[in-house]
Amino acid sequence: MKPLNAIRLEPIGVVQTKASLDDLKHGTATSKIVIKKEFSKGLDGIGGFSHLFVLFWMHKTSASEKMILKVHPRHRLYLPKQGVFATRTQFRPNSIGLTVVKLVRRAGNTLTVKGLDAYEGTPVLDLKPYDPWDRLGKIHVPAWWKKLEKEKERNESASHIG
Repeated sequence: MKPLNAIRLEPIGVVQTKASLDDLKHGTATSKIVIKKEFSKGLDGIGGFSHLFVLFWMHKTSASEKMILKVHPRHRLYLPKQGVFATRTQFRPNSIGLTVVKLVRRAGNTLTVKGLDAYEGTPVLDLKPYDPWDRLGKIHVPAWWKKLEKEKERNESASHIG
């Protein structure tokens, strides 16, 4: 596929984490985002927000994985395959990741966040504050997503019992 226009992105920082893969997948990881010194003034005022959108480059996605266009949601083979743009899979033509994280603290050019599902060394492309304008009222999701949510709730209930 020939690109329409070349796009060049420069990372503004990098992820530092020692979190396990399990913690990354379940949103329980605490990570640091180290912003390049030349962009540190851009963090002024960020501490007033409890949550942030983090856009990052999924640098471990291979060229062949970028060509996968249909997947079973969350690797659940009992669910029918969906197009990658209808899922949160890492397999996509452009390896851009997006996660809402809790901002724990800022120290200089380093942000400590909770819930980032990015690996050690992941390039960070941008940060945006999460605010009430981002909350939506009633939304619609497909039936397969509702099945996943029920599964998640059952797993959370079971982990609190045992």
